[in-house]
Amino acid sequence: MQKVYMVSIILLLLGSCKSNESDNPFLKIMDKETAANEFQIFKNILKSSHPSLNLYVKEKRFAQIMDSLEKTISDNISFGEMFSKYNYITNEIGCAHTYVSVSDEVYDSLLRRPYFFPLPVKLVEDKLLVNVFDWSLPEGTEIKAINGESVPKIIEKIRVCEAVEGYHRQTQGKIAVESFALNYFYLYGRQNKFEVRIRDTIGFEKDVSLLPVSLSEWNDTYSDNIYYYDRVQCDYDFKIDEVNAFAVMRIRTFRSEGSERQEAYKNFCKNSFELLYRKKNISSLIIDLRENLGGDLTNSSLLFSYLAKEDFKEYEAAISKIKEIPETNYLEKNFEIGKKELINETLSEEFSPVLSKTFYKLVDTFIDRWKPDKYSFKGNVYIITNSKVASAASYFSVMVKNAGVGKIVGEETSGGTYSGNGFANLQYSLPYSKIKLVFPYAHLIYSYKDKENRGHGLLPDYEIADSYQSFKNNEDRQMFYIIDSLIPQSFKYKK
Repeated sequence: MQKVYMVSIILLLLGSCKSNESDNPFLKIMDKETAANEFQIFKNILKSSHPSLNLYVKEKRFAQIMDSLEKTISDNISFGEMFSKYNYITNEIGCAHTYVSVSDEVYDSLLRRPYFFPLPVKLVEDKLLVNVFDWSLPEGTEIKAINGESVPKIIEKIRVCEAVEGYHRQTQGKIAVESFALNYFYLYGRQNKFEVRIRDTIGFEKDVSLLPVSLSEWNDTYSDNIYYYDRVQCDYDFKIDEVNAFAVMRIRTFRSEGSERQEAYKNFCKNSFELLYRKKNISSLIIDLRENLGGDLTNSSLLFSYLAKEDFKEYEAAISKIKEIPETNYLEKNFEIGKKELINETLSEEFSPVLSKTFYKLVDTFIDRWKPDKYSFKGNVYIITNSKVASAASYFSVMVKNAGVGKIVGEETSGGTYSGNGFANLQYSLPYSKIKLVFPYAHLIYSYKDKENRGHGLLPDYEIADSYQSFKNNEDRQMFYIIDSLIPQSFKYKK
């Protein structure tokens, strides 16, 4: 069921950040008329161009949200308060590809300012755990409250900082916590210190004070000292366990920029599955997609062709709201040279009007068709997912599950099970705040989609979430479950 956040709560975002810091970019003031004008531009861009604007939030409800927020611009307003309004709206749309971000100038300024919660954290079994080693608070320390507010209430609020495909759900909290320092700042503003209630690793509760750090320092801590995280050196990897008769393929992304990387990915798939084809003793394949945010549909379809049992379309249909990119005066200046022309050419030549020209549909002949590869794998397939699996990676998992070629193990994805937005992103820069607005120009109906669109992510066949015990021992619970439980079961079933 769709959950709509109270607009009155969201209007409190960054309300606590007003201070005498004249150099804080989030406190920069816009006059009422300028802010109202920019808000109207923001609204016009979304209404004219977003391909799934009213899929999860109906037109009447969206108008109510817009009107309510617009009425709050009754006086001069800070940059941060405008950002929170835009962020709330894009989150309500229910598109994982739609978001706002600060300008490069503002982000660079934040990198050196000591405004941020100092510790990387992770949400495990509804507990907010310190996820960094070699620090004053050991990894696994539970954070119970920050500055007098309980963690559950904080998580409920910062979920609005991260969008998912479909309706609001718990997955957003898990994603938002991964960038807790930045999202907490977006919500509460700059803090002089953090009064934190903790439960230490032996079970005692106490209060500690933490000083804020710069975003640059937080990034370094995350990069160098993160505790519970699967570090990978490359975008994809493949290994075979001859003794236990299974193989593991790790795909970190489906994005491959440049012809050389694209060719390398194609060769990786071909070589891996050709090797599997020749090793008849390997009966199970584990494909680890955790942390895979998606990428190119061509790459996910290529991988699926090595699992497919029948011919398939890359997607069932694609729909756009536009025949040409509108509001071009507000496109990002660094929008790729030639990209605007390429998108307009695609819209003009490959999309035809439907529904009284309200929408345009990609002509079916432009949708790629695929056949099962001659080296396609015929054994047991297990896909590992978590909350960060989105876009093409989530869609790939949907195809695997609904085509009946494999089982999903792990957690619900942030991508949808019926449709999602894709193709190239339109990138706008709002004229006064320079806040970036990004969203795709096309809405895709999936092949092997669910029978109806329930607005949730892909639910695993075996829900195996991280546990406190697996976190404490730094164990891969999902992988262990497949190897220790599912693969042995498959051998028993064959017998």
